[in-house]
Amino acid sequence: MRVVVDQDLCGTTGQCVLTLPGTFRQREPDGVAEVCVATVPQALHAAVRLAASQCPVAAIRVIESDAGDDERASADPAPSPAEAERHAAKDQRKHEDTMGRFEGKVAVVTGAGAGIGKACALAIAREGGRVVVADIDRSAAIACTTQIAAEAGHALALAMDIADAQAVAALFETAERHFGGVDLLVNNASAMHLTPRDRAILDLDLAVWDQTMATNLRGTLLCCRQAIPRMIARGGGAIVNMSSCQGLSGDTAQTSYAASKAAMNMLSASLATQYGHAQIRCNAVAPGLVMTKRLLAKLDECMQRHLRRHQLLPRVGRPEDVAALVAFLLSDDAAFITGQVVCIDGGMLAHVPTYADGGNSRAARPAGDTAEAAAAPRC
Repeated sequence: MRVVVDQDLCGTTGQCVLTLPGTFRQREPDGVAEVCVATVPQALHAAVRLAASQCPVAAIRVIESDAGDDERASADPAPSPAEAERHAAKDQRKHEDTMGRFEGKVAVVTGAGAGIGKACALAIAREGGRVVVADIDRSAAIACTTQIAAEAGHALALAMDIADAQAVAALFETAERHFGGVDLLVNNASAMHLTPRDRAILDLDLAVWDQTMATNLRGTLLCCRQAIPRMIARGGGAIVNMSSCQGLSGDTAQTSYAASKAAMNMLSASLATQYGHAQIRCNAVAPGLVMTKRLLAKLDECMQRHLRRHQLLPRVGRPEDVAALVAFLLSDDAAFITGQVVCIDGGMLAHVPTYADGGNSRAARPAGDTAEAAAAPRC
């Protein structure tokens, strides 16, 4: 036995390679020298494996037996440290590609029984997150968790009203007890049942104002107050508050709703400012026309046509569109984004006021906007 520097084999100068005459076979086309430990004295096995492990370009492959080329080809080689590191990095990248962005994370999503909230809960669960599905409608919450379970996800359904401080506290205590903590929060619950009575200022019933604020704004605040200490205990977290384009522009009605969403934008900025040092990020998402089943039931064809005329993109939004944005903002992909209000409105607030009166006359009309409808009186 002798130790030599074999530049032709190793491709590097100064690298010591164990050479045992008659035991190495040069394999083509990879140029790797193969050694069968079965042909080497027992006393030299450790030296053979050491030599193979020290070669930085995996120029030596160790096999256990000499049963033929087929078995040698399938034998498990002893990789060099460099090769092992390359394989480990490759395996890690493969693992990261296949695992979800929310593996090991626990999320609480309010108003998750339907619409945007349900889409957010599903999106988080599909990427490995464990989700507490909270909704005032028990059957809707259970239906959402059933769908998550059917897709091999993990979820817990809880029926509760976020305007109730005790119910909110119980929600987060249950999340912590069941899943071990809270990392992510989506404040989506909103008093949508009040919007038909949410009128202009002089016509507004103050009870509608108070109830809207209690749910939309105070409920969001209560959830944040419960989530923040739990996130701090786990080293940080991310919050997305569901705002609205109506919190960014005036309207002829929806006074309470709009005011609550505008206040939510500032609540989000305040939270981001106050707890960024604790690695807690908070952003608000402001959807435009997102056609949920509930909204579709409330908008007649005339109003739908009117709203679609103001969209720069030739379709209305879908709950899944918003969920994709929420998932991004919750994930480490958005690790340096906080304190922002992000519109997802198909361009509804991006254009000049006269756009719908003629600025889009050359654009293709949205699906369902027929020539007859286009010629009809505008409403």
